[in-house]
Amino acid sequence: MNKRSLIFLLFFIFLSANVQNIFAQTRAQLEKKRRQITEQINRINSDLRRTRSKEKNILAEYELTVRKINLRQKLINNIKREIKGLDRIINRKNDSLDMLNAELRLLRKNYAEAIRKMYKFSSKEKVLYFILSSESFRQAWRRMRYIKEYSDYVKKKAQAIREKEEKLQALVKRLETEKAKKKNLLTNLSDEQRLLQKEKSKQENLLAQLRKKKRKYISQIRKKQREARRIDRMIEKIIAEEIARNNRKAGKSSREFVLTPEGKKLAAAFSANKGRLPWPVRRGYVSRHFGKQPHPVYKNVMVESLGIYINVPENEKVRAIFDGEVMMIQIVPGGNQIVMVRHGNYLSIYGNLKEVYVKKGQKVKTGQIIGTVAKDPASGLSVLKFKIYKNRHKLNPELWLARK
Repeated sequence: MNKRSLIFLLFFIFLSANVQNIFAQTRAQLEKKRRQITEQINRINSDLRRTRSKEKNILAEYELTVRKINLRQKLINNIKREIKGLDRIINRKNDSLDMLNAELRLLRKNYAEAIRKMYKFSSKEKVLYFILSSESFRQAWRRMRYIKEYSDYVKKKAQAIREKEEKLQALVKRLETEKAKKKNLLTNLSDEQRLLQKEKSKQENLLAQLRKKKRKYISQIRKKQREARRIDRMIEKIIAEEIARNNRKAGKSSREFVLTPEGKKLAAAFSANKGRLPWPVRRGYVSRHFGKQPHPVYKNVMVESLGIYINVPENEKVRAIFDGEVMMIQIVPGGNQIVMVRHGNYLSIYGNLKEVYVKKGQKVKTGQIIGTVAKDPASGLSVLKFKIYKNRHKLNPELWLARK
């Protein structure tokens, strides 16, 4: 075998040994993704139940329905990928089954041939005659050795057949398991497609109602945006004042926090954890993303968020995303509260809290409970309004939090 052929053979062996692990990892990831999407859909269903219990909440119901439709489509696509993965596994197992059956047929054929050859030594008298008819002691010894080795060979063949049969039975069971999983997924897929069509019909009905009162709902959207901007300006004013106060104590003038050695260390640790910070709530989903975006109903109306909105179950606890110090607790119009936690020159801001369990100036640890999310009496929804700043610069929280 030349060098090139040897390298190709080794590569093929390596690929064959690892391909199963690759497919297993992909399959596990798809199953995990399916569970996560299903969990999000269940949470939206919970929000929809709360929304429907309120009167005249068509706008909120529509937004939740649109989000659920998008998630349902992702779930359907995920299930289709799982089915394709199972098809590959089933095809490989069928190929292995054919190969094992061929090997078993060959083993049984060889075993039958060996048994036929041993038939002439089927009695002790025949064995004894075969040995004693030797022309010399050396020939007799070779004949005795031949009989023993051939007997061992036949036993090994029988053992190989038993092992191959056991392997075949195990493979058949695994194949049946994979086929059962595929059948369940196909049923699941059919159910999800039916629900998707039902939800799309619901979406059209809600949209028709929204179009009838477009002016009224756009007015509501703009009013909420004005309230949000007012709170954002208040937060930015507080940050500017805190920077100025901090820097006066340090005897320096700057538009950014002048940090102590301890503050620099904390800020560096916070920065080093970008993309790995824990979520401020254990349960929930992002209902509004960072930045400017078209409204989900009225596409010509732009809405802006300086952070993210996270819909959560009622009375969900809010946790600090990193070690820090409570810089400010502020009451906003309506009676809800905002907690600002400083991490060097970074700030994490937790808005729309009905209860707060920390005090200004208090040191907090990662994961420490700092409050409870308030429920909107109009919509029945509980939404955490979460922001991250670096000095006065607004950051996209989803780039800093760990991916779910």
